[in-house]
Amino acid sequence: MRTALKALFIAVLLVVGFGAGLGVGILVENFGLGVSADEREQADRAADLQRRVVEELQGRYYKEVDAGELGTAGVDGMLDSLDDPYTVYLDPQEAEVLREQTEGRYTGIGASLQKNDDGTLLITGVFAGSPARKAGLRAGDVILAVDGVPTTERSLEENIAHIKGQEGTDVKLRIQHEDGKKKTYTVTRREITIPITEKKMLTAPDDTRVGYIWLTDYAEKAAEKVRDAIEWTETRKARWIVFDLRSNGGGLLDQAVDVSSLFIEEGPIVSTEGLHSPKEVYDATGDVATDLPMVVLVDGFTASASEITAGAIQDYERGTLIGTRTFGKALVQSIVSMPEGAVLKLTTAVYLTPNGRNINERGIKPDVAVKDKPKQRGDEQLDAALDYIAGQDE
Repeated sequence: MRTALKALFIAVLLVVGFGAGLGVGILVENFGLGVSADEREQADRAADLQRRVVEELQGRYYKEVDAGELGTAGVDGMLDSLDDPYTVYLDPQEAEVLREQTEGRYTGIGASLQKNDDGTLLITGVFAGSPARKAGLRAGDVILAVDGVPTTERSLEENIAHIKGQEGTDVKLRIQHEDGKKKTYTVTRREITIPITEKKMLTAPDDTRVGYIWLTDYAEKAAEKVRDAIEWTETRKARWIVFDLRSNGGGLLDQAVDVSSLFIEEGPIVSTEGLHSPKEVYDATGDVATDLPMVVLVDGFTASASEITAGAIQDYERGTLIGTRTFGKALVQSIVSMPEGAVLKLTTAVYLTPNGRNINERGIKPDVAVKDKPKQRGDEQLDAALDYIAGQDE
């Protein structure tokens, strides 16, 4: 059960990356830090070593050094040794990028991103009408460089901070398409309003009326937006719901619980546990919005918070998952404030589905496997969902 203290002070991140629409949470204060005397002694020794090295460089190096840059580089190197791409130190500029995500508005190109294993950036989604869409970028494209700097040389957050910028300015992106061809695009930044949900009415082959809802992001008010969309479809006599979580890279934990609770009446939605984080179970809120049968669309870009919803729906057999295996990101990040507006984003726990499944690096296998064929027109996974609904109503 969520506590008021946790809801107020600990905004837990469940996010692959953040770009055009991945919501984030921010922990504004570091409190309740449990460090033993032995651990503190070890930390002091590490700090003494770093200070000694900096002093030696200041006093002996053949040219002037910047102690601030050395300190940041030391922190980055220390975090790199964890081999955890989600634990990073963000300078004030990068931290501001992080904070903007909960506002649903920012200035950029309108594409959601995640880090590839080789350090490049993968475009997981492109918003309709965005500069990225108008330039010809699409999901599956890889960003190799930003303004001439390889993306492998920067963290995800650093790359995004450079992709974003003042409205009307240009950013040059070196892109590799899925067919292997490479091209440099000049994209003009503009203010982006994140479309948290999209909705429309569809008809299955047997004429069943279907309400289609696409959730792009678990940002603030995501559950409220989904509830409104559900009510909109039901007023139009929908008999089924297709809930699309494809290319949804995650967002806020509380929104993952609240969105899931729109479909699941009671019971655990997700639990989290880590070495320094006692097990915590987040139950359904009891605020169900619909009992209509449903299909959930998922793909390899369905990650983190969206996997919480998909996993809960699958565990409770509340709906049928159709598509491809999800991303498999079940690590929880917390945000800790640092001096001068910087923040430390660090992994603090792993989350489990209601049935106790750890899907990290495994993903969620859909109930009905259907691959999308990018080179073909149409939406094979959505078509498969409509065919499935028609078959259930026979």
